[in-house]
Amino acid sequence: MQGTPQSRSSSSNTVGVGRTDTVRCYCGIPAKYAASKRTRIGDKYYGCPLWPRGCGFFMWEDNVVVAVNDNRGSGSMQMEERVEKLIEEKTSMAEKLCKLKVKREKDAEEIAALRQENRMLHSDCAKHAKGENFFAVALIVSWLFFIFVITIIMNLA
Repeated sequence: MQGTPQSRSSSSNTVGVGRTDTVRCYCGIPAKYAASKRTRIGDKYYGCPLWPRGCGFFMWEDNVVVAVNDNRGSGSMQMEERVEKLIEEKTSMAEKLCKLKVKREKDAEEIAALRQENRMLHSDCAKHAKGENFFAVALIVSWLFFIFVITIIMNLA
């Protein structure tokens, strides 16, 4: 496998030997593809392009095919874990939605009760206003009657 890069496909983050755009380091960016100058001189490897500050990813080219095959299993495990997490989130959201619907119904009932109370208070205020108006008219009529009586007495005297 050394010397001639071969292309292999995968749904994982490492796709093929010799394709730098498909092998990614743990940082999630395309890995650097280079030839070794120290050990295994001339052999190709993939490494984190942010080395030495990066994630420390390193893999020989001939190990990439093995990693691709290994990642297929862990990729599906990761996918299953992600699906389970999404199902849990969906269940949690459904429970929250149920609680919000119950709260909305209680709030609607409370609003209806407050509106009814408001109508009753408004009716009571209208009744009291009518009573006050009647009292005011009666007071004015009594004062007019009093003035009339006083005027008649003064004219007779």
